[in-house]
Amino acid sequence: MRLFPKTPMLGLLGILIFVYHFGLGIYAAGDLEPSPVFEFLYTCGFLCCVVWWLRAEARRYTVKPVYCLGLLVGVGWIIIIPYHLFKTRGVRALIPLSALIGCFLVAHILAVVVFMIVAS
Repeated sequence: MRLFPKTPMLGLLGILIFVYHFGLGIYAAGDLEPSPVFEFLYTCGFLCCVVWWLRAEARRYTVKPVYCLGLLVGVGWIIIIPYHLFKTRGVRALIPLSALIGCFLVAHILAVVVFMIVAS
């Protein structure tokens, strides 16, 4: 069973979230501040990935795209992602949404475990 069926951009978004939050967890466990380049690359990558995913989904589900998707995603991504998933998939939106949240949680937990193993 695939977590992100037929949506490779959503899978890439999950990988991006996992890698960033794993690195952020390592930084936090080591009482370090993340590099500004690390933060900048994640922000740009995240926004681009969400916009590309929404554009691909708009073609697939015949959802009317908005005019300035980049600005809208930059400001309200936390609302847009669940809204779009529920609008296009209905109740089945809980599967990819929980997978994205799971990527976030697993990355932080794994980062703490790796840091504990390396630190001891």
